[in-house]
Amino acid sequence: MRLLTLLLIFGLLSSCSTSPLPSPLRVVYLVQDGGQLSQSELSKRPEILVTGSFKEFKLAARNRIALWIDKNATQLVEGGWLDTMPQASYPIVVVGYNDTLLSFRDSLSLCCFLGPVSPDYSNAEPGFSVIERNSSEIGAPITMLQGFKQAPNVDDILRISNDLLDGKIKPTPALQSPNILITPTP
Repeated sequence: MRLLTLLLIFGLLSSCSTSPLPSPLRVVYLVQDGGQLSQSELSKRPEILVTGSFKEFKLAARNRIALWIDKNATQLVEGGWLDTMPQASYPIVVVGYNDTLLSFRDSLSLCCFLGPVSPDYSNAEPGFSVIERNSSEIGAPITMLQGFKQAPNVDDILRISNDLLDGKIKPTPALQSPNILITPTP
């Protein structure tokens, strides 16, 4: 928390003294090698913390926040961390892939996805995928599981993340969500 506070203070000191205080953080974006989103657009959004450190990403997630993970940074996420509470119930976005199976089963290794062993991912880019689970329990309702086949941009992803964080999107039963396994995997 101290690191986040220092980052916010440094940002304030380096900007014009008449600028308003940054709004509370709503998103932490884990990125590596430049990422899929425009750095100039990200820099205009004080509610988004951009980091290349999983430790800082994890620290920001101590409070309910949207977790954005660039396709180039999925390997930075500790195995199983996204399947534990409370972050299992946060909005999670993989930026760069429009295919939910590739994003959540194959890139992040989230629990309980079912699908073909060798799927065709030739059309998985561009895009982004979003999931929000209500808990880490198998069969729990899913608020959202959707891939978006479009060039990813900050405003579109932020709009969806904010709607999820604000409870504007209502859960649907897991049985109606594609690619979710309802029973435990071996």
